[in-house]
Amino acid sequence: MRRMPVAVTAALALSLLGACATTPPLTPEEHRTMHPTPSTPPATPVPEQHVRDQAYVAGGDDAHTLDLTVPGGHRGPRPVVVFIHGGGWEGGSRALFESTEGQNVAALRDALHRRGWATASIDYRLSGDARMPAQLHDVKAAVRWVYSHAGRYGLDRERIAVAGESAGGHLAQLLGTTRGRAAHEGRLGPLQGASSHVVAVVSYYGVSDLAAVVPDRVRAGCGRGSAGRSSPEGKLIGADPGAEAGAKAAAAASPITYVSPESAPTLFIHGRQDCVVPHAQSERAAEALRRAGVATDLVLTDGGHAESRYYATEDMQRKAVDFLATYLDPPADGG
Repeated sequence: MRRMPVAVTAALALSLLGACATTPPLTPEEHRTMHPTPSTPPATPVPEQHVRDQAYVAGGDDAHTLDLTVPGGHRGPRPVVVFIHGGGWEGGSRALFESTEGQNVAALRDALHRRGWATASIDYRLSGDARMPAQLHDVKAAVRWVYSHAGRYGLDRERIAVAGESAGGHLAQLLGTTRGRAAHEGRLGPLQGASSHVVAVVSYYGVSDLAAVVPDRVRAGCGRGSAGRSSPEGKLIGADPGAEAGAKAAAAASPITYVSPESAPTLFIHGRQDCVVPHAQSERAAEALRRAGVATDLVLTDGGHAESRYYATEDMQRKAVDFLATYLDPPADGG
């Protein structure tokens, strides 16, 4: 076979790489809102701000919406904690983050604001409307929106963390373990010059390994519970996670699949009596991260699934805030 000259081969390779790297131009809305103002100088007070029902994908689905709160009285760009609600990927709402009823997640929200951190609570497409990886693409787009609008709202785009509960904990973990992997970004929302990088993850009783949820329940003495294609995990991927036909999709949707040294530092909080998502899920993920050399902490406590003690008690609030503080690195003046 006749070989092409090296120069020709190199030119062809560069041409192909350029074609593969081509991205669509920014929409007028994205162009207008990408870093609309310089980042807030350290000595400048950041005003209190409340943004509600903000679309994070221009012209996207109704679920592509977030709420943003920036506490006032603090100087310089503020760290941000993005919260992802649970609901088995088939229900729930970002409004949970402001609710004092039931789980009282608002108690955690208030603790984060007292620290001087901004918060964003996001919705995402549910499994009745879209299957994975749509949910991952949604939450990455939401983080990129926060990054892109940091200048406008006095946020620090280099200090964005994520927390989630149950199904939201699963998506928070995915943000952490797919960090830096371009293949998982999707094509929604701000892309050019934006980043979905999160500096830390807090997973409250989140799923880390879809195929192991039912076996973990059985081993914990909880029975099989909801299983098969009609289970929340099955609806998420459109297959039975425990069957051979669903194994590939279950692995692709599991945070533990992507654990690497580049994964984000993660705190797991889980109840020992949880029969919906057994604590073995968090134990296994924490061990995998540790083996990869990633800073990881695991807090097991008495409690079942989605209880208020995880958010409303001072001790549990402190565990989450102290862990996040290590990576959000508030200013020396206390933020």
